[in-house]
Amino acid sequence: MENSLVDKIDTLISRLENMRANIYPDDWDADPLYNVIKELRRITAEEKEKQHDAPPLRQVSR
Repeated sequence: MENSLVDKIDTLISRLENMRANIYPDDWDADPLYNVIKELRRITAEEKEKQHDAPPLRQVSR
C-alpha cells in the first residue's frame, strides 16, 4: 500500500476517533466504530511494517 493511502487511512481513523469521542464514553468498546478503528489500525500497521522491511530500491547508473 502506498504511503499516501496509509496517510489517508490514518486521517480517517482520526475522524472516526473524534466521532466516537462525541458519542461514547472513553472506555466504551461495545460499538461498531471501535471494531472498524481497530481493524484500520491493524491494516495500517501491517502496511507500515511492510514498507519498513522492504529493501531499498537500487538505482542503475548509465
